Formats: sequence, C-alpha cells, structure tokens
Amino acid sequence: ADERCPYTFGNILVFASNRPGGHGGFDLYYSVYTNRAWTEPVNLGPTINTEFNEYRPVLKNVSEFSNYLMIFSSDRPGGI
Repeated sequence: ADERCPYTFGNILVFASNRPGGHGGFDLYYSVYTNRAWTEPVNLGPTINTEFNEYRPVLKNVSEFSNYLMIFSSDRPGGI
C-alpha cells in the first residue's frame, strides 16, 4: 500500500495509508512501539476516516484532554 505523512509522538506513530480494508481513499492509522517493535497498524475507524482522503495527522498532549489531541487534514465536503 501507499503510506504517507508519518508522524511520531513518543512511542506512537500515526500515518495515512490507502491499504486494503480502509474506509476509502487514504485513511489514518496508528501503531505503537513496544518491546522493540511496532504493533500492527490500526485503522482509526469511521469516526475519523471517511470515503474521502484523510492526511497529515499530528498528535499533541493537551492537559485539558484525557486523550491525545490529533489534528489532520481531509478533502471531505464542507471543509475550507
């Protein structure tokens, strides 16, 4: 598959891919570095991924949130 836009934050890797089994176009995936190896990539699911293209994920740790904040771009309708 075609993997693009890798971004690492600590032991987490997020990236875009058009691998089979996605929701369409490029989807966002993550993998965790543990025990000296990267885990099998996990699709971030239909809450984030659409039939369009999601790209350029960036993770940040924001103290006001209990999870990481991820900012990404998409060519889905309704964006600017």
